[in-house]
Amino acid sequence: MEEILYKILDRLDSIDKRFDTVDAKFGSMENRLGNLEKGQLSLETNQKELHQGQLSLLSEQSEMRKEVAFYYGSLMKKLDETKSELSSEIKHVSNVQKQHQDVLEILNEKQQ
Repeated sequence: MEEILYKILDRLDSIDKRFDTVDAKFGSMENRLGNLEKGQLSLETNQKELHQGQLSLLSEQSEMRKEVAFYYGSLMKKLDETKSELSSEIKHVSNVQKQHQDVLEILNEKQQ
């Protein structure tokens, strides 16, 4: 009878050891899950920060586009004004040249 009790006690000890092993494995898994959750929270935080950075960049890019459009428009306006002034100057030089040519012809006729 004692032998049976010792066998039962041995089996109970064996079962306790198995439960201890299972508890240790669950504890390890809980630690891993906790680490995974921390990692996931860190990734979510980083993702939010990246999103905020992207929004900031989009806003800055929009402002830069507005500025470039303004300066481009100003440059095109100045270019049109310069073309107009140059055209006017060319016409003036052409008229002066024509007048000089007329004077030279008159002088040439008088010399003959």
